[in-house]
Amino acid sequence: MLRDHVQSYDPTFQHAALGMALISLNGTFLKVNPALCDLLGHPRHELHSIPSLDITYHDMLTVISEFGKSLESNHLTYGKFEQQVLHRAGRQLNMTIHLTIIYDEALFPSHYLVQFEDRTRLIETEGLLHSTEVILLDIQNSYYQLLEKMPLAVLITKKGIIQYVNPAALRLVHANDKSEVLGMSTDSVVDTSYHQALSDRRKNFVTHQSLRSISYMINALDGQQKFVEGFTLIINYEGEPAAVGVFKDITDQQQKEEYIMQSEKLNMAGQLAAGIAHEIRNPLTSINGFMKLMRSSKRSTESYFDIIESELKRIELIVNELLVLSKPQGNHISKPLNVLPILDQVITLMSVQAALKNIEITFLCPDTSLWIIGEMNQLKQVFINLLKNGMDAMGTSGIIHITADFSDLEVLIRVQDEGSGMTPEQIQKLGQPFFTTKETGTGLGFMITQNIIHNHGGSIQIESVPDHGTTFTVKLPRINEPEDL
Repeated sequence: MLRDHVQSYDPTFQHAALGMALISLNGTFLKVNPALCDLLGHPRHELHSIPSLDITYHDMLTVISEFGKSLESNHLTYGKFEQQVLHRAGRQLNMTIHLTIIYDEALFPSHYLVQFEDRTRLIETEGLLHSTEVILLDIQNSYYQLLEKMPLAVLITKKGIIQYVNPAALRLVHANDKSEVLGMSTDSVVDTSYHQALSDRRKNFVTHQSLRSISYMINALDGQQKFVEGFTLIINYEGEPAAVGVFKDITDQQQKEEYIMQSEKLNMAGQLAAGIAHEIRNPLTSINGFMKLMRSSKRSTESYFDIIESELKRIELIVNELLVLSKPQGNHISKPLNVLPILDQVITLMSVQAALKNIEITFLCPDTSLWIIGEMNQLKQVFINLLKNGMDAMGTSGIIHITADFSDLEVLIRVQDEGSGMTPEQIQKLGQPFFTTKETGTGLGFMITQNIIHNHGGSIQIESVPDHGTTFTVKLPRINEPEDL
């Protein structure tokens, strides 16, 4: 009767992908399929060497027999348990053993149908995954510990909403607890005067996948305003893309630079005063002459009024530009600017001093407007510094060429002089405080120029050949023309 039961499992038993065996109630193999031989590492010809398999797997068979008896005593026909089984090569296999009690026609237990599910790789993978999770958790904890102890302010944001701040960031915005900051929009922290710059920066990242360093003013929770400088990295945070911003407070540095800049402005205003006074004297002489002609002339003097008005406007323009240099500046507010009118105004102002030195200033620019985000007076300071440096290097004659150009991302302004030029060693040191190529100078002017350009998100390049002149190229991030202007 048992033989009939055994034969009834073919051919499904023989061709099953899962290791299977028929095992007697006493714990001996009755039949083994090829898949089980493969699983345990035995050649298939050993299918017919059942007694040798009984000896090899005696302990396992004993456990199976005892488990089957426990199922029967509990009136169950099926159960499973975990068991380690030794592979023929000597390694341990982690098995889930499924046991089904087979009954004969008289409903007495006849034998066991046992299936062997190899879970070794799954368990190894789970162990490896767990180890990896532990390592990642350690890394994450170390990462947070590093952020918590960093002296620089760190914010993690998603779509402009703050998700994490470290203690340094809390101190920066004068918050007592993270709950005061988490969930806030960065737009409520960054001063409104810099919102356009932030928006352009985000658009630039979407298009070009790059984020430049940035400087802007923030509003602390107590209303105090500060200048910060920092950079941003894009990471995965809690399964989603997020921006990590690292910032430092440069308010004191900004104030010191402002003081130095103001000193330079006053110094430059003094140097320009003589030339400007001379230039103002010329239209005043003309006005005085035409006034005398008007008194003595009996004919129409309408054309004299036009000339006098033109000369007065020129005086007003020169005086206003001089006042821009000398008056103290408050908090600088960046906004969209067309850089071409700024260059025109600077050239108008500097042409006075250039004429005294027999220097010509030429200006070549495109027909289209060139828009940037910036602060007008600071940019004037940059171009005045560059023009003045060029004139100082040239002596009493020559031409300074100013060229404005653009690419998709940048506005480029080149100031090329015909002066004495510089060596590579001098260019390397340029911008260091108190280094200068002039007989009288502090070297602070170019340092200020560099800082202003850097704060505008730009850069400055220098090309120079001794005795052949120098070219300064200022690059500033270009924006589209604002629609609301």
